[in-house]
Amino acid sequence: MQSDVKNTIYKNVEENKLDLIRISEYIHENPELGYKEFKAVEKLTSYLKEKGNEVIIPFGGLDTSFSASFTQGKGERHIAVLAEYDALPKLGHACGHNIICTSALGTYLAAKRAMEKFNISGKVSIIGTPAEEGGGGKIKLLEAGVFDGVDASLMVHPTSGTTRIAGRCTTTYSFTIEFFGQSAHAASQPFKGINALDAANLFFNAIGFLRQQVTSDVRMSGYIVDGGNASNVIPDYTKIQYSIRCMEDREMSSLVERVKSCIQAAALATGCKANIIEEKGYAARTFSETLGNICREALEEQGEEVLTGFPDDFGSTDFGNVSQIIPTTNPYFSLNKTRVSLHTPEYERLANQPISHTAIERSAKAMAFTIIECFLNDSILERAKNEKSNEVSIDMRPR
Repeated sequence: MQSDVKNTIYKNVEENKLDLIRISEYIHENPELGYKEFKAVEKLTSYLKEKGNEVIIPFGGLDTSFSASFTQGKGERHIAVLAEYDALPKLGHACGHNIICTSALGTYLAAKRAMEKFNISGKVSIIGTPAEEGGGGKIKLLEAGVFDGVDASLMVHPTSGTTRIAGRCTTTYSFTIEFFGQSAHAASQPFKGINALDAANLFFNAIGFLRQQVTSDVRMSGYIVDGGNASNVIPDYTKIQYSIRCMEDREMSSLVERVKSCIQAAALATGCKANIIEEKGYAARTFSETLGNICREALEEQGEEVLTGFPDDFGSTDFGNVSQIIPTTNPYFSLNKTRVSLHTPEYERLANQPISHTAIERSAKAMAFTIIECFLNDSILERAKNEKSNEVSIDMRPR
C-alpha cells in the first residue's frame, strides 16, 4: 500500500505543478510586506477553493492568515503544513517565501488526495502564516489558539549549498537602551556635564569583555542610534539598539540579565540614568529527528542530496515558537550549490529560477509523504512527541 500511496502523492503534485509554479511566480512578482499580503492570500485561497476546499479567512484574528482542512474518519491526528508569503522591504522575495507557500499548497493537496483515495484517517491543514520577517505572525496565531490540538507541523525553507533538514536555530532578544546625562560646554565647563556618550561607550566596552565569558553559540551586536549633535557639547542623551542571540531558550534569561548589568554598570560609573526597553524575539527552533528522517528519505528518493544530521544555523524564525509547543520538521531546500546569502538581490533572483520549481515539487512530495506516514503509523507521532517531552527547554507558549 505504501508504494501506491506514494505514487498517488507524487502524481498529484506533478498534476498541480504548473499551477503551483504560476502562483509562485505571481507572488514573487508581487511582493508584499508582513500583514499586507492580500494579493498572495487571494491567489493561494482562490486556488484552494478552485480545488474544492472551504477556506477560513481571516483566520486566528489576522486579516492575511487563512486555513483549509480536510478530515477523514475521526481525524484523531492533526498535522498542519505552514505557508509563509511575506516579502522583505526593498528586496522582495529574497527569502523565497513564494516557494514556501506554494510548497505548502502542493503538500496539502497531495496529502488530501491520498487520504481520500485510500481512506486514510487523519486531519491535514494548511495554515497561512503572515509576517514572518519581523512581525511574528505565528506567535499571534499561537496566542489565538490556532495550534491547539495540532499534533505536528511541517514547513520548507529555501537555502543554498546542500539541502538539509534543519536543526536548531537561535532565539533572539532585543534592547532599546537610553542613557540620560547633563549637557555642558565641552571646553569651558565640562565638569558640569554628565556624559551620556561615555555611558554608551562604557556599555560597549563591558559587552566586549562579556563576549569572552559566553558560549560559542552566542551572538551579540548593536549600534548607537543617537550619540550627540555637536563635538563641543557634552551629550546629555544617547540611544542604542542592541540584540543578542543564542541556541537555547533557557540560556537566554541569564544572558539578558548579564547585558542589563552592563547597562546599569555603565550608568552608575558615569552618573547617568538608564532606561531599558526589552523585546523578546523569536524562540529557538527545536526539531523532531523522527519526522526529519522521514522527510530526508523522501527527498533523497527523488534524487536530492541531503546533508546528514540536523545542522544548526544562526538565523531565527517564528517557526521556532511553534516548535517549542509541538513536534516539527523544517527541510531547507537548496537553490544553488554555491553559497548565496538570503536577503540579497542575488537570492531574490534565485527564488524565481527553474530550480525554485524543483524545490516546490520535491518539497511538496516529501512533506506530503511525511504527513501520510504519520497517519498510517501511530508510533511515528508517538516517537516525535516523546522526543519533545525529553527536550530541556522552557515553555514558550504565549501567556
